[in-house]
Amino acid sequence: MADRIRVSAGFPVPRRHPVASALLRGLCNRCPRCGKGSWRLGYLAVVPACPACGEMLGHIRADDGPAYFTVLVVAHIMVPAALVVERHWHPPLVPDLSAAILAAAMLIWQLLPRIKGAVVGLMWALGLSGDELQGDIDRHG
Repeated sequence: MADRIRVSAGFPVPRRHPVASALLRGLCNRCPRCGKGSWRLGYLAVVPACPACGEMLGHIRADDGPAYFTVLVVAHIMVPAALVVERHWHPPLVPDLSAAILAAAMLIWQLLPRIKGAVVGLMWALGLSGDELQGDIDRHG
């Protein structure tokens, strides 16, 4: 609670950190605070605390955000590539589709942890944990 500043309405406002460095450190699979330890445990799990600086990261829940952004990036790479291949080479459907699926799977495999790191870094920099109220709950009743 020492990291939070109280506003007049009584709602805590988290302290903010540099967003750009937190994003870049997350993309490199590093702790958003120190840039030395890793934010992840295994493929996508978030460590409870950074092994280098001790920053608590385990409470950050990125949920579906990284998957959404990964699909967005992969689609923006794969669709133009598929159009160029079809326009210039006219490959048979089965090999073309097989290569496209393999390429998309490889891109997702490589990008998903990095994009999750960027989302975790952004959430850390903004002081979010992933369980914030969205204003759709009646606070008076």
